[in-house]
Amino acid sequence: MEHTASKKTDGQVATPHIMGEDSELLAHILRPSVNLALWQRPALLDIARELSHITASSLADIRCSTSPVSFDSDVVELLVRQSLDPSRLANLRSDMAYLANLFFNLSGARNAQFRLVATDKDDCKRFHVDRKHLRMLCTYRGPGTEWLTDAQVDRVAQSRCAPNSAMIRYGSPKKFERFWVGIMKGDPKNQGHGLVHRSPPIEALGECRVLFCMDF
Repeated sequence: MEHTASKKTDGQVATPHIMGEDSELLAHILRPSVNLALWQRPALLDIARELSHITASSLADIRCSTSPVSFDSDVVELLVRQSLDPSRLANLRSDMAYLANLFFNLSGARNAQFRLVATDKDDCKRFHVDRKHLRMLCTYRGPGTEWLTDAQVDRVAQSRCAPNSAMIRYGSPKKFERFWVGIMKGDPKNQGHGLVHRSPPIEALGECRVLFCMDF
């Protein structure tokens, strides 16, 4: 397990990011000092094969309400609404249900929203902080989410909607790899502590990205 931390300019210790190859580390997101817990798991080839036929028009970006009891039926309904056969995506559905259960356990079994979207666009070009309490992300196909460590971010520039080049103090963004699972803290009260991240630029690459997201 990897812990990273840095110093803020006022001398306080910045929020660490915890990463490793064990799903149990996701529970560290509940610690006040943590704004990203990242499970670096291997690729799941059965799911990769299931998604090989998916195009950007196959899964529109629809936000769906869900609960611990209704999650799988909500996923099935979403797939059917978009003319996809749920039985052809059994491995994907099983993995989503597993991840959803992890998320519900960490969020106190609160009702949540989820998205399963395919896109070939540069969706969120600017680095930003979600106005959510917790958000879980898993990219099943294509490039993963880009994010910045606290030491890299000029929070003042970020809060003033400065361009990305003014927001990044140094270095290049870090990236989620395909199939990695990240749970990040947002910043619903705009206090400057959530994880700064963005969607990866993919248009120039001709990539199709499939993303699963849950939040509350």
